[in-house]
Amino acid sequence: MKSPEEIEALANRIDHEELWRLPGMRRDSLTPEQRDRLDAGVYLRRYAIDRFTVLEELKKGAEYIRGYKLTRADMCTDARGCGDREWHRAINAYADDRNAFPVPTDGRARDWPRMMYAAKTIADEVPRMILLFERERTTGLPETFKMCGHDPRPAKKLPDNHLRCGLGVECRKCPYLAAIDRSEKMPPEAKDEAKAWTCATHFLLESKPDVFFESILRDKSDDAFDDRIAESFGI
Repeated sequence: MKSPEEIEALANRIDHEELWRLPGMRRDSLTPEQRDRLDAGVYLRRYAIDRFTVLEELKKGAEYIRGYKLTRADMCTDARGCGDREWHRAINAYADDRNAFPVPTDGRARDWPRMMYAAKTIADEVPRMILLFERERTTGLPETFKMCGHDPRPAKKLPDNHLRCGLGVECRKCPYLAAIDRSEKMPPEAKDEAKAWTCATHFLLESKPDVFFESILRDKSDDAFDDRIAESFGI
C-alpha cells in the first residue's frame, strides 16, 4: 500500500497541468484525455487525504472511523468494502432479469428487488447517522437555518433542535438508544456507531418491505429546507 505522499505525488504527475484549478465553466472545453487526467488527479488526491486520516487514526489505536472498518481503508474509491458502483450495477442487472422479475400479463408494473436497493442505501446512511450522533453529542445541532449565502431572507431560528428518526421518535427519548447511553464501558465514539446501527435496524424492521427512504435521521434544519423548497414551488 502506497503512502498518502506517494499517492498525491502520482496525482500531481498525472494532472501536471493542474487542471483541477480550472473553474467549472471552463472544463467543458477540455479534451477527453484532459478530462481523464483531471478526474484521475481529483480522485487520487481525495484518496490520499482519506488514507492519511485512516493512518492517523490507526496510530491512535482506533479500529473504525465513520462507520468503516479501518482494515478496509479504501474510502472514497469504488473499492471500499463491497464497493458502490459495481454493487449498484449488480442490483440493476438483477432487476432487469426478466426471468427473476417477469412482466405481468394483467397490466401491472413489473416487480423489482426493493430490499437490495434498501440495503445499499443503508450502507451510505449509517456512516452519516454516526456523524449526526457525534455532532449532537459534541458541538450540538445547528441553531439556525439559511438556504444559502445568497438568500436575502433572515436565518430561521431552530429552537431545541434535535434528531428524530423516520419512525417519528425523538432520538433523545428512544429507550433503545438510552440503553446504549447507559453503558459505562463503551467510549462515546462506539456509542455513536452502536446507536446508528440500532436506529437503522429498528427502522427497517418496523417499516414495510418496499418502503422508500432517502434518510433515516432528520433534524429541524431538514424540515426548514423542505419548507423552503415547498415555498419555491408555491406549495
